Amino acid sequence: MRQTSKHILKHALLAGLFAPLFALPLVAQSDAHAVVFGGYSYFDGSYTAEGTPPNKPSGWNAAITGNLQHHLGLTADLSGYSQSIDSGDSSRVTNFLFGPTVSVSVRSFSPFAHFLVGVAYVSHTGFRFLSSSNSFAYAAGGGLDYNFTRHFGVRGQVDLLHNNFTTADNQLQTRINHSFPRISTGLVIRF
Repeated sequence: MRQTSKHILKHALLAGLFAPLFALPLVAQSDAHAVVFGGYSYFDGSYTAEGTPPNKPSGWNAAITGNLQHHLGLTADLSGYSQSIDSGDSSRVTNFLFGPTVSVSVRSFSPFAHFLVGVAYVSHTGFRFLSSSNSFAYAAGGGLDYNFTRHFGVRGQVDLLHNNFTTADNQLQTRINHSFPRISTGLVIRF
């Protein structure tokens, strides 16, 4: 089972690294550009055991979008969160997501929407209540870029982040919420 999890994670990472390279010829043929985002992210959920109050983990979010056409792009999105509970147990989650993004530019504003799919990977210290460290994940949402200049701006983004983690104890499974809001803000660089 552990080899399968590592195998899935390895293929997801490779796809994430090489998918933007396959999109480069399409970007080069259009008059569109690439957008790089990085910043702070707040996750209104928990990857610790149910019954313990979540401390609303915060972390980071980074994404790169290569625009294939004027309003359509391909996005690779990475995010990571960590949290701990009073007992000292902790968990970290990393999301590897990819998918289409639709955007428009109106003066200094660029609203966008995306639907991203991929994997989530959780590592725990102390407790171990999930049956697997890997899960299918997706994010649906969007946001708004405010562009200070042609190349620099700021972003506000809200997503519904979903995973399919299952517990090792079937009695806990009905208490697991799989969809949480994710709020990210940070800097945008346009090429």
